[in-house]
Amino acid sequence: MKMRWAILFACGSAFAAEEAKFSGGDGSSCEAAVVPIVAETGAIGPAERQWLEKTYGGGALVRQALAESSDGKRRYDLLLWRKPDGQTVDICFDVTTVFEDTIREIEREEEHGYPHNPAR
Repeated sequence: MKMRWAILFACGSAFAAEEAKFSGGDGSSCEAAVVPIVAETGAIGPAERQWLEKTYGGGALVRQALAESSDGKRRYDLLLWRKPDGQTVDICFDVTTVFEDTIREIEREEEHGYPHNPAR
């Protein structure tokens, strides 16, 4: 997988009030990725946190990165999560459908050589 960009994990938001739904696998690999089903891009971080806290009974984010499949067709949010007992676990969320528009915009900008978030 090719790493693209990171820092998508939003810790608190108005979106968190809605109970997110999930499909896919257990997140132990990208072949078994958890697939968050959310209506808006801004709801992805709170949905991921909701799944992690429910699955592991709490914990904290250690590291996060966005990656793509080797064929470039899928996008994954890769998280290293510290469970309440101190052990860490790698989790893969498939965020392809949630970020399709954002990803296309970033790829266009990269293709044209200008940054996604220009300095002010």
